[in-house]
Amino acid sequence: MSSNEYIVYTDGSCSGNPGPGGWAAIIRFGEEEEELSGSTAATTNQRMELTAAVEALSQIPSGSAVMVFSDSAYLVNCFQQSWMDRWQKNGWRNSKGDPVENRDLWLKLLELTGKLNVKWHKVKGHGDDQLNNRVDQMAREAINQDHLGVDETARSCQNDQWPTLKLNKTGKRIGVLTGGGDCPGLNAVIRAVVKGAAHNYGLEVVGFNNGFKGLVENDAQVINDLAVSGILNRGGTILGTSNRDNPFDYKPSGSDYTKTGEDRSADALANLERWGISCLVVIGGDGSLLLAHRFSELGVPIIGIPKTIDNDLPATDITFGFDSAVTTATEAIDKIHTTAESHHRIMVVEVMGRHVGWIALQAGMAGGGDIILIPELPFEFSCIAAKINERRSLGKKFSIIVVAEGAYLAGGEPLYEDRGGVKRLGGIGPLVSREIEKMTGMESRATVLGHLQRGGSPTSYDRVLATRFGVKAVELVDDKNFNRMVCLKGNNIQSVTLEEAVAGTKRVDPDSEQVRSAVAVGTSFGCRF
Repeated sequence: MSSNEYIVYTDGSCSGNPGPGGWAAIIRFGEEEEELSGSTAATTNQRMELTAAVEALSQIPSGSAVMVFSDSAYLVNCFQQSWMDRWQKNGWRNSKGDPVENRDLWLKLLELTGKLNVKWHKVKGHGDDQLNNRVDQMAREAINQDHLGVDETARSCQNDQWPTLKLNKTGKRIGVLTGGGDCPGLNAVIRAVVKGAAHNYGLEVVGFNNGFKGLVENDAQVINDLAVSGILNRGGTILGTSNRDNPFDYKPSGSDYTKTGEDRSADALANLERWGISCLVVIGGDGSLLLAHRFSELGVPIIGIPKTIDNDLPATDITFGFDSAVTTATEAIDKIHTTAESHHRIMVVEVMGRHVGWIALQAGMAGGGDIILIPELPFEFSCIAAKINERRSLGKKFSIIVVAEGAYLAGGEPLYEDRGGVKRLGGIGPLVSREIEKMTGMESRATVLGHLQRGGSPTSYDRVLATRFGVKAVELVDDKNFNRMVCLKGNNIQSVTLEEAVAGTKRVDPDSEQVRSAVAVGTSFGCRF
């Protein structure tokens, strides 16, 4: 047994078939243990066995290794003997030709096992396995005890819907989702929200998967302390994210920009009510926070947390994810620096930055870029060539050019590529490399960092900032100080209204101290100051 493996015991019980039922699960990860249980007014034993497995696996982060122990031969054999594959081929009919019961829960289990590395084990009922006996006892006790505060609507299984709703002891829940592009630090924020909510205010957290898509389609689960254990240093987001699912213009495929979507905001509102959400925490950049603001105007209490590697939100000094992206870009420039010097080449490094040049500016300065090209200062090829020739006259046989993807020629516009009818920024790095090679006669190469800047572990700065943001967000929820975004001002975590949060874009000021400092040490911005 590995210390990085989750151990899960599940069981279900029923008094009559159908009749009142109970389910229970025990989850172990290292020295941590979580117990779950619940009850339903009118159900079957099989449904309780499946519910226990679904509820337990829903708590475990995607990609984890899990050993599931159950005394239900039917459940274990389904996965060990590939019964579900045959069911699907037969139109969800069993070997007798009858419809498979509890198809909704089997489908949910199929989805969950697709995200996890699950090994199923059959244990003997009423044997010597203490954990199995304990989870069996918990399931039986759940039938007669409403210790989870489950309401009658949640306990009824007549509508056969997933998920079965249950309220925690306090009856207070908040929702959380991550929208837009991913970045390092998202998991650190989720962790801070979950731990801060549970430990300090008795709040339960429901995570909506894949951004606003999960909110529209009711793809969600309760996230507890166990689910966020060990994710502080992990890149990406355990909830998944999307920048293509606008509830007010929703397209089922999420990617067909040629078609008009439908307004599914009413479905999103209904799902918030279904889960009993008292406030929705939205972690995202300008696009996600604009959607959050629209929901606040519909009466949904919202707290925003600023996330973007571009650092382009005006209401906060720094967004989490920015420092990690700059660090990644700087490390890449450092490595490219040595090969540029060895081969006497001009090396062009294209970094992210659609409309603002913050990553290019700071990574360029930190990496010793000789020329930095940003959207705020349209460039001229003649100025770039002049700088390279100046360096060559001083005996410097190489040059480093750092260019933001949204940088463009003076009098021109940003360069876009047509990808199947969708225009996306791209190509400025290779263009600069080709043109400068022609003008200077020096060999040039272009490197596009792209999504490399979004991946990997967050820096220590981003981990701390993300944690502070998450804690502050829960404080605002507890104070009922809704429809605000947490922010960093100086070294203090504060908050601003959502209106302020989405007002405009924070761009690099060409007259700023940072730009002047870069110029003072000989850096060119490819234009005439």
